[in-house]
Amino acid sequence: MSGVGASAGRADAQEGPARDDIAISARGLTRDFGAFRAVDHVDFEVRQGEIFGLLGANGAGKTTVIKMLTGLLPPSAGEGQVAGVDMRRAGRAIKERIGYMSQAFSLYRDLSVIENLTLYARIYGVRGRRLRRRVREIVERTGLEGIAPRLAGDLPMGLRQRLAIACALVHGPRVLFLDEPTSGVDPVGRRRFWDILVRLARETRVAILVTTHHMAEAEHCDRLALMAEGRIVESASPEAMKRALVRDAGTTIEVSAEPSWRALAVLGEAGFAGAALHGRRIHLFAPDPDRATERIRTVLEAEGIPVEAVGLREPALEDVFVHRILAVEREREQDREQDGDRS
Repeated sequence: MSGVGASAGRADAQEGPARDDIAISARGLTRDFGAFRAVDHVDFEVRQGEIFGLLGANGAGKTTVIKMLTGLLPPSAGEGQVAGVDMRRAGRAIKERIGYMSQAFSLYRDLSVIENLTLYARIYGVRGRRLRRRVREIVERTGLEGIAPRLAGDLPMGLRQRLAIACALVHGPRVLFLDEPTSGVDPVGRRRFWDILVRLARETRVAILVTTHHMAEAEHCDRLALMAEGRIVESASPEAMKRALVRDAGTTIEVSAEPSWRALAVLGEAGFAGAALHGRRIHLFAPDPDRATERIRTVLEAEGIPVEAVGLREPALEDVFVHRILAVEREREQDREQDGDRS
């Protein structure tokens, strides 16, 4: 379910929070499972009206961060506040102020859209006229007007996801947590879902923390934290991350050569450490793109690999993600080699 609360229906009657208010704060947030550290001293802040994304591969620690901040999982170390409440001692208080849509969000399939919304509103403590008003408003905001009588179990995935977020919003939360919310949704449904989120943040100043590994979704976030192996390796806006990539690694070069897997191996051996496959093409980075382009052709042709094209391109978030993750993997490999030398 999206959360539990008794008096959250009062939230929509309160004056909205100022845009600069800190909605979520994590300081040194850590979680161990035995000897395994799933989250390693994570720090970030999310302001009201901001969409903040945790971007990372499966197993990076994103879901564990959300579970700690929503009170579902106690941290091993560190502290966090959500909607002005300390997560360690909040209990019910946090649940009254947040909406939470997990990967396993459950709708009541044998209830209609309107019945699901009414049920969740009552779970959150919304009653009487306020209940009817909130349900009507959230149906309009999420574009569910034409399907209100239909059973949830008969809806396609995109509409079920839209209903799920409506249920998480029906009590008027100040903070919304979304864990991989568009998993299994087609591109059109995903785009409509994100239109709802952007309007929600801009018009009602709800703070949104969303986990994703979709680069197109990450572009919609105001700021991102890139997670790898339980740590945040970079945090900035999407555009700032791209600028930092150019500053630190150089211009993005795209190479078309077949077979691409062999071309990638040859370029790696030639010292292009950041080279990676993007579909059938290879992306790499160089501070001097003219010299690098000439060298790429020379190296590949010397190995009998015909080069179809070598060109410059604007960096994408996928380039940022791959570059940073490969850098983390290289650091880990160097650490293991040093540990081996010392032993």
